[in-house]
Amino acid sequence: FAVHFACGSGTTAGNTNQPDGALSQETGFITWMYNGQPVGMYVPAPTGKPLPIVMFLHGCNGDPIDPSFWMIQALNNIEPTALLLPFRPADEDTTCSAWGGTYDDSERPGLVDALAQLDRVIAERGFDSKRQYVYGESMGGEGVYRLLMDWPTRFAGAIPVAGYTVDKGAEQMAQTPLWIVHGSDDTTNPVEADRTIYQSILDAGGTQVKYTEYPGLDHVPAIEQARTDPAFLAWLLAQRRN
Repeated sequence: FAVHFACGSGTTAGNTNQPDGALSQETGFITWMYNGQPVGMYVPAPTGKPLPIVMFLHGCNGDPIDPSFWMIQALNNIEPTALLLPFRPADEDTTCSAWGGTYDDSERPGLVDALAQLDRVIAERGFDSKRQYVYGESMGGEGVYRLLMDWPTRFAGAIPVAGYTVDKGAEQMAQTPLWIVHGSDDTTNPVEADRTIYQSILDAGGTQVKYTEYPGLDHVPAIEQARTDPAFLAWLLAQRRN
């Protein structure tokens, strides 16, 4: 979207491109390949305790694999936090739903791969498994809903921005702290879907769900607005999974 919104390989010159084998133990920004697609990760310097980790799911045509990606600095302004950046190419799904969502019968390959890499880096790097989070924009927001439906007790917190979901899985989603963000005038993913799932989560007894709607904002402006508000990431990192 507004930042690093481009098609391409998703790799950045100067990074450590590695095959599917063991990951480098470097800190900073590294990349590797998994099932033919690049994966990026930012790792801050050790703090003496397990680091939290956020997985970011990009939108259609998005390419977040860049050491200047906005979320790296935004998270680490709050506390040292690792960031996992899986990637799906623009031509993988002409409907712009490569991560999938609740409208699918099962998780799509991209989401399966993303989870495999999240498991991998938590195990290899010793990240805090009780502080793993997911944030998705647009197509990535659809992936967030799918993950919360299938893995209701995995993530400590989640934020879908301008995403889409059909009205199912509310009971499972209610088990994860969730902050839904959308623009009222979204012409790409109409806001009614998020209004509906929010109410369904409340009706299912959900007490950990929040909802923010930006009046008058279309799809991309709402995503950009959410990126500028530090309250979202501060809230996310404040959540814990017992």
